[in-house]
Amino acid sequence: MVRFCGVAARAGQALRSLHPVGGAALLAVLLLAGGMPAQAAGPAAAPAASVAVKPVIGVIDLQQILAKADAARKVASQRESYLNAYQARVAEQEKGLRDIDQKLGQERATLDQATFNKRREEFQSKVAAFQKEVETRRRNLERAYTQAMNEIQGAVIRHTKDLATARGMNIVVYRSQVFLFDPEMDITDEVLAAVNASLPSVSMPNPDSLPPTKETK
Repeated sequence: MVRFCGVAARAGQALRSLHPVGGAALLAVLLLAGGMPAQAAGPAAAPAASVAVKPVIGVIDLQQILAKADAARKVASQRESYLNAYQARVAEQEKGLRDIDQKLGQERATLDQATFNKRREEFQSKVAAFQKEVETRRRNLERAYTQAMNEIQGAVIRHTKDLATARGMNIVVYRSQVFLFDPEMDITDEVLAAVNASLPSVSMPNPDSLPPTKETK
């Protein structure tokens, strides 16, 4: 017999093992790249003594923004709804497979070996297809969640750059990278307010409507 019990539990765990979207480490780089004036370069530039630039530093708690932003909370709620629906479907499909497995076990004594082997192979194919479907759902859910969160991160970057420019800041670092700092340097609440005002909600794409990837084809 094919052992498939526990597939749904592992599938549910896999569906829940989504992590916040990556790319956050680009924030400071993008701020510096987009917020600092270009320096004269090339052979036409006249030699000049180097001038020390006084650092004006801002601090931002990106994780707090992504956790508290109105749009991020709505995306998390949408993700949870899809997840619950998927887990209910997985449980129903696993029950169907368990019933087939039980019936196959009961018929083994009455079936000839060739017929039993054929039905066992058909059952194994159904289990394999079920596992592939669960993995596809997990990947699509992660893709849809990442796509929605990337839109929110884009808004965070834009408003951080705007606020840094208005404050004359030339460096913005993550709160997690700083042990001690003056609270006046913290721009988290202002960026959060700006993001909420400009992007109050984001619609997470339906994971089932996403085009297949190379891995799922």
